[in-house]
Amino acid sequence: MVYIDDENKFEVREIREPEAKPSELGELKKKRKKRKIFRLRNIFLAVIIMALLGGGYFFYKTSNAFDQITGESNSLIKSIIRMIPLGDSFNILPNEGGVSSPIDEIRNDKLDRLNILLLGLRGVDDPNGGLLTDTMMVVSFKPKTNEVALISIPRDLYVSIPDTNTKGKINEVYAHGMNNGDWKDGLEYSKQEIEEVTGLDIHYVASVDFLAFKEIIDTLGGVTVYLDKPFVESVPFEEGYISLPAGKNTLDGQKALLYSRARYSSSDFDRARRQQQVLVAVKDKALNLGILSNPIKLVAILDSAGNHVRTDAELWEIKEMAELFRNANTGTIKHKVFDTSEEGLLNQTHNSVGQYILLPVGGNYDKIYEACRNIFD
Repeated sequence: MVYIDDENKFEVREIREPEAKPSELGELKKKRKKRKIFRLRNIFLAVIIMALLGGGYFFYKTSNAFDQITGESNSLIKSIIRMIPLGDSFNILPNEGGVSSPIDEIRNDKLDRLNILLLGLRGVDDPNGGLLTDTMMVVSFKPKTNEVALISIPRDLYVSIPDTNTKGKINEVYAHGMNNGDWKDGLEYSKQEIEEVTGLDIHYVASVDFLAFKEIIDTLGGVTVYLDKPFVESVPFEEGYISLPAGKNTLDGQKALLYSRARYSSSDFDRARRQQQVLVAVKDKALNLGILSNPIKLVAILDSAGNHVRTDAELWEIKEMAELFRNANTGTIKHKVFDTSEEGLLNQTHNSVGQYILLPVGGNYDKIYEACRNIFD
């Protein structure tokens, strides 16, 4: 359009930009997308900074706790950044060395089974075998079918200790790692040994001591277990005495610990079954309270037990695992406790110094490998 003013001798013209070519439109869209992502990143980073400044005390406490739990500096902040939903086209914190997380492999359909090793020990400050892992349990999860399996390894299994020329009970492996380095070595040694025994790839490992166990359950408000018959431990522990009636029982942290530790009135194998029962009860209670889907609540629990929980998983990975386990079918959990029964795949004997030990049937782990591999079949 052209407008001409004859009196003042000037004209106004509408200037139109030439139409962009398809290739240019594509480049323009890419640039706009990058600018949008950049703006989103800055917005989220600003929110994080404001949250850190506004809730400084909370973040200070939880950040310190998670640094202790993971052994990494600024682990909470890094994990919060990893949880920013910017999509696959932009990554604020790229993986070091190009090594992908098992969680990323699940997202990309490259991993169909996640295996997590849980270790229970008395505690570093306990002079009576505080570094012995009396609980060794693999939680195996299939995200596509939401199936769960719990596999317990008995503490008396006789194995070769990693990075040594000696043998010992498998519950000594964590202590050997601690003596050779620190708790990270303890976790890594245990991870390696359980992989050797089960034939499974262990993707994550966590250790929890007695104090953390009690605090977590008390934070949940207790857990509920159902007994077919009364349970009484004939030999009381230093912490107390446990006696439960048949039927529904709500256990606080102390009672849950005693119930999980008891073995004199039954056996070490039955104790493993009770530990699996309590673990399922913890998972159910946490889901009912919405804790597993809320990273802030989850951090609050970890904060209360910062000195007593150790893991090689990062917070963002724990958050993603929690989301995965929300859909877990706990009504059809597969349970396996390797023992000395006909199908337990272990034999009992004594070593050269008369110590009670367990060895795999047939002198190798082939049948145990098969049982672990096919547990969902």
